[in-house]
Amino acid sequence: MIIKRKLLILIATIILGSSIILFGCSDNGVTQDEQNIDDPCSEVAESKPKKISEVELAYYDEDKLLEEADLIFDGIVIIEKEIGIEEYIDGELNNTYYRDVFTFRISKVYYSNDPSIENDDIIKIGNESCSNNWIEGTIEMEFCKHYIVLARKSHDTDTVKFTECYDFEVVDPWMSIIGIEIQDEEYVFDEVFTSLKDGAREEIIREDGNFKTKMYVKGKEFENELENLILEKKGEN
Repeated sequence: MIIKRKLLILIATIILGSSIILFGCSDNGVTQDEQNIDDPCSEVAESKPKKISEVELAYYDEDKLLEEADLIFDGIVIIEKEIGIEEYIDGELNNTYYRDVFTFRISKVYYSNDPSIENDDIIKIGNESCSNNWIEGTIEMEFCKHYIVLARKSHDTDTVKFTECYDFEVVDPWMSIIGIEIQDEEYVFDEVFTSLKDGAREEIIREDGNFKTKMYVKGKEFENELENLILEKKGEN
């Protein structure tokens, strides 16, 4: 009888643990298992090790980063996947564009040039830097974590329908992604935000291969400072 009771407790513990893993973000109403439902964009296997890209990125300062953002929001990642978008020209495969795609539930809209986007909306954010096309320094967003993201509208080309796979794309692979530690009320952001780093709790050196940058950590006051900066640079929605 004691052995049977212990066995039942063990089974219950396993089930509970599995439920936590599957539904850790269940308060958002979506789990990662839903990511393949009616999705026209094919998921691909991640490259291990990452395939380093030699692309030369455009220079960004704080002003340009904010200027190019069509949407600035705080949200939680409810689905993450890597996809490959095939480009056909004259009926033949010409190229495959790899992207990380993060589905967010928006917690707060700081700025949007589209008035239809509201809190609680579900949107997809693409990043051309992914394991199959890795740009050193990229911040790889994770399932069930909160971020503030500066994004611009996705656009199609004559041969590729990117808009079928994601609504927006990050302005920059790392500068435009601000990490949020909810429990500690901490915001982690790149040194490009020169107007916001005064009074930081901590300064961190972040490295990725040959990439190196400074990150700053601030408390809850960061949110108000960011809102004021957005209002100064972009005005009202």
